[in-house]
Amino acid sequence: MFEYNVFEDRGHRSTGQRPEGYKQIRLHLVYACKHDGRRKARIVAGGHLTDPPLESVYSGVVSLRGLRMVIFLSELNKLSVFQTDIGNAFLEARTTEKVYVIAGGEFGSYKDHIFVIVGSLYGLKTSSKRFHEVLNDVLREMGFFPCVAEPDIWMRAMNADGTVMSDEDKKKEQPAFTYEGVSRPIFGGYYEYIASYVDDLTIGSRDPDSILQYLQVRAKFKLKGSCEINYLLGCDYWRDSDGVLCSAPKQYLERMEVEYERLFGEKPRRSRAPMDPNAHPELDQSEFLDDEQTKIY
Repeated sequence: MFEYNVFEDRGHRSTGQRPEGYKQIRLHLVYACKHDGRRKARIVAGGHLTDPPLESVYSGVVSLRGLRMVIFLSELNKLSVFQTDIGNAFLEARTTEKVYVIAGGEFGSYKDHIFVIVGSLYGLKTSSKRFHEVLNDVLREMGFFPCVAEPDIWMRAMNADGTVMSDEDKKKEQPAFTYEGVSRPIFGGYYEYIASYVDDLTIGSRDPDSILQYLQVRAKFKLKGSCEINYLLGCDYWRDSDGVLCSAPKQYLERMEVEYERLFGEKPRRSRAPMDPNAHPELDQSEFLDDEQTKIY
């Protein structure tokens, strides 16, 4: 937490001044065990104790249809498709909420200190939006602009030699057509793409390493899992013997089969459709499930 400057120390509660106009909340720890055995602990703010914000806290994500379109266009234009994950993403942003906590024993020598929360800690109502704004600013600095139809698909025009097309270069291009008063040029270059799903980025570029380096060195993001796309948002990606990029939720289905066998003691029956073509669930007169069965299904 101190590495990310999440807290501002106002001193011990016996001598420090509680910030005027700020609300005291609590912190708690959330523990998780990943599918690969890794364990993670995250400190979370009690955002449920704060008043509903007057501003909108909406922060969008790319749709699955939009993500598939980015991958398709990247393949069509012979771009490399990479994935990366921004570690501890929300902590990269600053919060605008006025909240503080009294440190507990888990803070060691800082116990009973007044900590004003200045970072966008997980659990605060506006943290997702604050990080969304930070990421958007970084992408704009890199020359990307949001797609009109999908604001979380970012694009930038590139010259044929791999350099970013400047505004002056764009003005030199001959307009191909005009739509609603806006001229759309055709140029001899190509577009690069970045699709964002909170902290998961999908990159379509001829030089994805340069984009990853900018995010790490200039933007100071802590990236992890940066590689050619292989598993993203529950879907596996691989190339067949002809080099064609394929996708299917292999790992998800494998875990479902294991869980099914654990619950029912037998392997599930394979089917090419999710439901029997003669099924009529609206006519089902069977008994309702009890609490234990509800947990299973």
